[in-house]
Amino acid sequence: MHQLTPDDCVSVGSLLPYTALALIREIGAEAACALLNARAGVTFVVPMSATGNVFGAARWVNLAALIGDEAMATLAAKRGGQPLSVPVCKTARDELRARKIRAEYDRLTAGGLSGRQAVYEICLCFSPITSRAVEMICSRGDQNPERQQELPL
Repeated sequence: MHQLTPDDCVSVGSLLPYTALALIREIGAEAACALLNARAGVTFVVPMSATGNVFGAARWVNLAALIGDEAMATLAAKRGGQPLSVPVCKTARDELRARKIRAEYDRLTAGGLSGRQAVYEICLCFSPITSRAVEMICSRGDQNPERQQELPL
């Protein structure tokens, strides 16, 4: 799975779910990306403090190590005691992967490989993926939906 960066969030911001955008606004892009990468698809109750029950305190320490003390305090102030479902951001991650595949295809064919040879090499690098999927990805351009989001980075 592609690891999201703050720059990725800008380039595919319109493909991020609103829950990811809310996290970015609340705790900042760096901390949000750390959480999106490490806990994608996981739902947990946000601890209210570092000194709560034993499970909440352990979760606080774990999350603070991941996103930083300041971001953890902000997250607790805004969402403490509430369940948080960390989005997977599949559409955005798929688009970032497709962009890498298209860039690699362009690089390989510019370097003298035929299209078929380039697809073969890409399949080896991006496995598991089918040749047909690579061909389909390379035949279309970047996704740039009309819905644009302003990200506070």
